[in-house]
Amino acid sequence: MKFIATAAALIALASSATAAFSSCGSSSDSFNLGGISYAPNPPKVGQNLCITLNGSLSKPVTAGSTIRVTATFWGINVYDQTADLCTGLVGGANPCPIETTTTTVTQCITVPSNVPAGVSLTLKAVATNADASRIFCINGPLTFSN
Repeated sequence: MKFIATAAALIALASSATAAFSSCGSSSDSFNLGGISYAPNPPKVGQNLCITLNGSLSKPVTAGSTIRVTATFWGINVYDQTADLCTGLVGGANPCPIETTTTTVTQCITVPSNVPAGVSLTLKAVATNADASRIFCINGPLTFSN
């Protein structure tokens, strides 16, 4: 299920909640998040959603990197998936390695029709490089519309 297959896919924010997403990482993470944008705003069930992350990357993202995305509702885990980070990124079937000069990454996904509209989910995305070092960790609320 591509909905939560990549970090960017779950970093989309509710229409006015951009500031609500934050880093849950540490200073040793290789990606320092500068900003998040997405379209459409708000994200819509059953439609494409494109999310762009920008920031500074201190270490290349290599083939074999993964993204784990979890979603909770009132503290109950409702989704947990780990996927290949590189194959889900826009720009090719596998754009890795992503060099340290790259500061913008975009991911487009189709939001599944079974995602509940109007319900706030707490999302967390943790990306890990092939060498097991953490790329980033971000979390925050997400609400979809019909």
